[in-house]
Amino acid sequence: MIYAIGIIILILIIGFGYMFFKYSKLKDINNSIDICEENINDLLDKKLELVNSLLKSIKNEKIKKNFNYSDDLSIYEKEDALFNVSFDINKYINDKKDSKLKKKVKELNALEENLDGLKDFYNANVLNYNEIFLKKYFNKILRLLKFSDYKSFKIRKLEEYEIFKN
Repeated sequence: MIYAIGIIILILIIGFGYMFFKYSKLKDINNSIDICEENINDLLDKKLELVNSLLKSIKNEKIKKNFNYSDDLSIYEKEDALFNVSFDINKYINDKKDSKLKKKVKELNALEENLDGLKDFYNANVLNYNEIFLKKYFNKILRLLKFSDYKSFKIRKLEEYEIFKN
């Protein structure tokens, strides 16, 4: 009888230790995701300023009309809208000989590369986080602790966007 109680207590201690380990790992990954999301938002704000500056300088109304951006959008929708407009701007300015615009486009492409690196880091952390979070038994407990799953950014094949290969 005493051995059975001892084994049950040992199993409970191991179970709580395992849960605590998973909880602390999830908390660390969650903090990394939050910091990365702040950095992505900062880069998106810089990119928006640059895109708005470029849109004022170019004379293509189609690009301006296709740019659908508002502060109400999610971070994923903002990134997608800014990527699409920067791709259109790149195509438009690639044919022009204006050195000021080309300098701004190089700046825009550098921001895009930095953003891609942050998105890759973010997606890797989200994958690890969701892998732990979506475990069958832990999911309900973690939801009680106010955790939720994350969405990741789109992964684009740059071969489809040959302008960014420069």
